Amino acid sequence: MAELDTLLTSAEVLKITGYKSRSTIWRKVKAGEFPQPVALSTQTTRWSRKDIQDWKDALPKVAYGE
Repeated sequence: MAELDTLLTSAEVLKITGYKSRSTIWRKVKAGEFPQPVALSTQTTRWSRKDIQDWKDALPKVAYGE
């Protein structure tokens, strides 16, 4: 059985990514640096939890204190 993917609001995406504003998300989407959202209607968009997790996993790892 296929696993359902959760759709995230922009507020949830902000919490997960640590970004401070929705405009940052949209600027990165337009620059091709962030996953494309899913349009549910003309005024409602959501992001796939899997897409966001894959994006986070692909970010360079930073080591602190070395």
